[in-house]
Amino acid sequence: MPVTPRRSTRGAVFTPTAAAPPVTTDTVFAWTGAPRPADGRVYYSGFSRVTKHGTGAREARFAIGDGVVVQVEGGNDGIGMLTALWEEPADEDDDDDEDESEMMAQIHWFFRKEDLPGVMRNVKLEDNEVLLASSPNRPVTTNLPLPLLVKTIPIYSKAVYKAQFPDAERKTQWKGWAYLPKANVFWCARAYDKGARGGKVWKVDIDEWKGRGRAGLGWAVKMVQEESEDESSAGPTSRAVSVAEEASGSDDSGDDASGVDSDEDEGAPQRKGKAAAAPKRKRAAASTPRKRARAEPKKARIPHPKSSSSRLPAAVPRVEDLPADPYERALRLLHVGATPESLPCREDEYVDVLSRVEEGIESGGGGCLYIAGVPGTGKTATVHAVVKELRRKAEDGELAPFSYVEINGLKIPSPQHAYTVLWETISGQKGTSAKTALRGLEAHFGRKTGSSGVRGPRGHTFVVLMDELDQLLTAKQDVVYNFFNWPTMRDSQLFVVAIANRMDLPQHLAAKIKSRLGLQTLLFQPYDRQSLIEIVQSRQVAHPASTAEHRVLAPDAIALAATKMAGTNGDARRVLDACRRAVEVAMAADERRPVSARDMVQVLNAMSSSPVALFLRQCSPQQKRLLAALVRCIRREGVPEIPWRAVRTDHDALTRSLAESNELLSDAELLLVRSSLVATHALTSAPDTYRAPEDRRLALGMEIGEVGRVLMNEGEAWRRALAGI
Repeated sequence: MPVTPRRSTRGAVFTPTAAAPPVTTDTVFAWTGAPRPADGRVYYSGFSRVTKHGTGAREARFAIGDGVVVQVEGGNDGIGMLTALWEEPADEDDDDDEDESEMMAQIHWFFRKEDLPGVMRNVKLEDNEVLLASSPNRPVTTNLPLPLLVKTIPIYSKAVYKAQFPDAERKTQWKGWAYLPKANVFWCARAYDKGARGGKVWKVDIDEWKGRGRAGLGWAVKMVQEESEDESSAGPTSRAVSVAEEASGSDDSGDDASGVDSDEDEGAPQRKGKAAAAPKRKRAAASTPRKRARAEPKKARIPHPKSSSSRLPAAVPRVEDLPADPYERALRLLHVGATPESLPCREDEYVDVLSRVEEGIESGGGGCLYIAGVPGTGKTATVHAVVKELRRKAEDGELAPFSYVEINGLKIPSPQHAYTVLWETISGQKGTSAKTALRGLEAHFGRKTGSSGVRGPRGHTFVVLMDELDQLLTAKQDVVYNFFNWPTMRDSQLFVVAIANRMDLPQHLAAKIKSRLGLQTLLFQPYDRQSLIEIVQSRQVAHPASTAEHRVLAPDAIALAATKMAGTNGDARRVLDACRRAVEVAMAADERRPVSARDMVQVLNAMSSSPVALFLRQCSPQQKRLLAALVRCIRREGVPEIPWRAVRTDHDALTRSLAESNELLSDAELLLVRSSLVATHALTSAPDTYRAPEDRRLALGMEIGEVGRVLMNEGEAWRRALAGI
């Protein structure tokens, strides 16, 4: 093809060269060994993979009993052993002319530290150690196509690994630095049943297991009695790394006889000198055992800190750690964020939620639980207490391991971001978009095996708390539908606990979502007067080091605050806030005395007589409805500025609901109401002169929480309309 020369900017004539040919990669698989027909399939003992890249080619061979790296979901790698190879015959019902059989492999999984569940009992793993997966009632193998196998890796027994890679030889030195190379070599001496309560661990001979499998005697793992904690502990020359200690970053201060830290990080560079010569002195001391002068005290069990992407709120400190002054101690305990270990007046709901979630974890399947109730009735606190109890059971070996994920609708930028939070926890992949996460979740729960990888050894039950479900609703309701639909799929291992503030939310959901909820619904009724009194009294505790009276709130004062709040919405947080303000007033007085009913009346009047409350009381019903519509839109959209079109639409819906009339304000009348609120700075209008009047944005000029609380006191209809804010 003739090329027309053209002149460059520097005046030199040049001729463009032809583009380089694209580099193509082609992979060819071929069986090795004699075929062995059985069970309608043709089995083989190995295969070869030839990868052609450009002008070169690279060959890799795989055989039964080889350790392999498998591509799993999220772009990560899993460790397994090749236990079977066969050729899957083509489907007879397939009408395609090119009916080709598929080359398949069976993988028996191994667990690394990163493959273990987030909540489980402590399992100490040494360097490069893996655990053999085994379970009497759950699958530990996966059938997958050959392209998902990445490469072969050695998996030795502990004795062979220590003989080939001694501790001294695994340390190398370069320019004065000593470091531990990260070789892709593993060893196994124990089996692990992840589905058992707490995770059962016992010893296994990996060489004998591989020998029996290669001889055609099967790949079943012998189930023996669980090893004790003393038997599973590492010897003096091996470096046992606890998952809990590594994640928390704590270092032991115990030194050996030579004065060298026994928990020294071998992976970190060390200068020549004492640090480099320390292993020699340590081996000399280990080769000549001597009697210890005194027995070392046994360390307390460290909780497993491999947490999920969501952290539970910190527990209330012990009474001994709280201030001895009763007023300062009351300020700490009456805070809304000071959630106690057990919630008063919610014992029945706690037992109900605990039994349902625990049953879902034990079954290994999936399930949904929908919890509804007005704000301040202890819904989220009850679920947090349940998860803490389940975590304790899993760490103590009373419950199967699981992982916990919390998704709050008010803390994520968009409802679709919930896909990203769940997918990053399941796959371990970070920085994924919502669309990529949705595709990964659909393939994960749909049990689809494709080029993106398989589920791998990380498959265990995930408990997902979806708080503020009202904020995750979209026009299509696709986010809520997916999170309620995935637990119903076969072997999903997903249990979703959804919390919403609207009692009538299921009535506004699509029929396909209602069918997923089923009968797993729990309603939290508002607190009554006696329950609110008991909640406040439970937070007045005595200090063992103080003889002062710990009841800084008089019973009449507590009863007055409880009666006031029980008559509105039964919000326990408002009662605690009022009592805490009353304690602050008592501390500011010249002479400290218990808070009386008169003091509580002054505090309640001050709370109801704030500038926002006084302003809203003087507003007209049309102005209140417009403010309520803006508050609802802000909570629903999650942004402080709302277009005028959305506010007007919500105002019309509120008018039909509150006024029980279809007589709506005209556009001119509604603009007059908006102008009056803008003139008093209750609303702020953005100067979007380039936008159409319908698209100009409005913002609230007051604190949204205070506006919502004052408007909810207008009546029962207002409370229903503003539920959730």
